[in-house]
Amino acid sequence: MTPSMQARLTTVMVRLMGVKRRMYGSAEKVHRSIAADRRRGPAVPRLKDRLNVEEQHVAGHRVYTVSPKGGRAKRHLLYLHGGGWSLSITSLHWDLIGTLAERLGCSITVPLYPLAPEHTARDVWAMLLPLYRELVEWFSPEGLTVMGDSSGGNLSLSLAMQARQAGLPQPAHLVLVSPCVDISISDPAMPALERVDPILAREGVREAGRLYAGGLDPRDPVVSPLYGALRGLAPIAVFTGTRDILNADAHRLRDRARQEGVSVDVFEYPGMLHVWPLYSLPESRRAIDEIVAIVEGGRD
Repeated sequence: MTPSMQARLTTVMVRLMGVKRRMYGSAEKVHRSIAADRRRGPAVPRLKDRLNVEEQHVAGHRVYTVSPKGGRAKRHLLYLHGGGWSLSITSLHWDLIGTLAERLGCSITVPLYPLAPEHTARDVWAMLLPLYRELVEWFSPEGLTVMGDSSGGNLSLSLAMQARQAGLPQPAHLVLVSPCVDISISDPAMPALERVDPILAREGVREAGRLYAGGLDPRDPVVSPLYGALRGLAPIAVFTGTRDILNADAHRLRDRARQEGVSVDVFEYPGMLHVWPLYSLPESRRAIDEIVAIVEGGRD
């Protein structure tokens, strides 16, 4: 499957803009990106003309609920945004969230969870696990999907593991978009992938993971769920592009899940960048079609 012309042009533009050099090229640049993010702050959900948007505070952090106007949603989705555990939600995330709410006719919970380095994994889970506990009390687990992109994919998989350990029901589906499931960033295939990845660099992602871990071992399943037991988890869908260093860990996750008898589908897109479903591309629309089919309980 050949990438679309639009996707190829996007790759060229990303390279010309120097996204990797600016954000993830080194530990120092990660810290610069964090400082710029704090000055800018999180994007606000500009969706009120199309959807209901409610805001509340949980453990001192904002949590949004997006839902269709009129009528009760049949399904619910918990969306955990990416950004290297340290960067705020963006307008691209909100665009995808709005599209999913409309396409699925579902309500979506979007927590603005604590960010590193001001907070660590312990703070994140002090918020997210109780929030999940509330969601499975309010909504039927059979109608609940947990989804995240990049570091949010890491959080989604770790959340399912911690829910299992806490005796909470699993969601119906786990949807992981370009997930970072091993913060050690140590797979031997990654150096070759880094040469074709215009967004992520190993050093920068490793530093972001270190800040999030807050002293936990990089192979602790809380922060690197690839090393945790997968048995008993909800069915997993992984979306991964071949121009993404994290593509290597998507393959490892697939192999581990199959070994442990966990349902897993990997949707691998040739030539696609990290978190490409957030962009306006033909391949993004196809991926969203596939995500909608998964959440609705079937696939073409």
